[in-house]
Amino acid sequence: MTTSTVTPEIVAFAQGVRAALADLPAEEVDDLTDGLEADLAEAYAEDLQRELPDPGAYATELRAAAGLPMRTKAKSGVLSGLAQSWTDTRTDVGVAIRRNPALASVVEFLGELRPAWWIVRAWLAAWLVAAFFGNERGYGLAGSWWLVAVVFAVISVQWGRGRWQGKGVPALIAIGNVVAVLAFLPVMAAADDGSDGGDFDRGFASGVDATVNDPPQDGLLLRGQPVTNIFAYDAAGKALRNVQLFTQEGKPLEAHGSRSDDNTCAADDCSTVWQPGQLETGQSVFNVFPLGTVAAEWDDEAQRTVPKQGAFSVVPKAPFLKVPGVFTPKKVANSND
Repeated sequence: MTTSTVTPEIVAFAQGVRAALADLPAEEVDDLTDGLEADLAEAYAEDLQRELPDPGAYATELRAAAGLPMRTKAKSGVLSGLAQSWTDTRTDVGVAIRRNPALASVVEFLGELRPAWWIVRAWLAAWLVAAFFGNERGYGLAGSWWLVAVVFAVISVQWGRGRWQGKGVPALIAIGNVVAVLAFLPVMAAADDGSDGGDFDRGFASGVDATVNDPPQDGLLLRGQPVTNIFAYDAAGKALRNVQLFTQEGKPLEAHGSRSDDNTCAADDCSTVWQPGQLETGQSVFNVFPLGTVAAEWDDEAQRTVPKQGAFSVVPKAPFLKVPGVFTPKKVANSND
């Protein structure tokens, strides 16, 4: 003979069912719930993976099976009436779902994921509180705020397991679940956007990266200021055109910003772009000085600024018409004296 053990969960469930039937006469409640604990203990002993349903929904099914009227709603205040309406609606929906095999399977599967949700809603609550004080760090938290997340996780798990159930707690949990669901996507987006920390930390880190960690920018700088064009003069001090310049390693010497992949604008408003020089090989290069500019416009298809069709290249005027020539020492003949 097999002896089934009545667990505390079954006892609590039976008490919840009887509480949901409390508006009925005591005799009818006894008839409906007679042997409930023993039956459940035997059923759950045979199927250890089975979960207890909602007590209110179970009580509703007992009423329907016995042909009894639904629970009468006692007059109460506004808040109590809203809470009761929520409970009744939830119960009715639960009954409808269990009567539909497909929906029941989905709900059963989601029920297996409840422990994960308990942790997620605890993280959401801790993140929102930390963000209010500016102590969120991307998806994480700063310093001791992780302890707050642990406390929230303990509370969330205990509530999810049916522990610490006081007056008004179920309604509080329901409201918290709704808020958590609505806040999930915005919080995920905000956490991803602020993965380096709060506003101050992100700004500080950005400054450090810009001055220490970023690689040096391409192009020429003079005392920290960008050199955007170069004008060359010959030994006589006359301005030259189409001068090709190279470094000591034979690499083309390019002005600052003339070869940027993202921005080839020659003007702040991008009304003009730098015009590369053309070699006899057909190659376009940016080390032929002085650089010319050409009128430009935004290309929606290419998603960048491009030269206007039919526009001509314009070479800026040299800063000086003429500069002093270069002094070349003359060779002195050897004297016989």
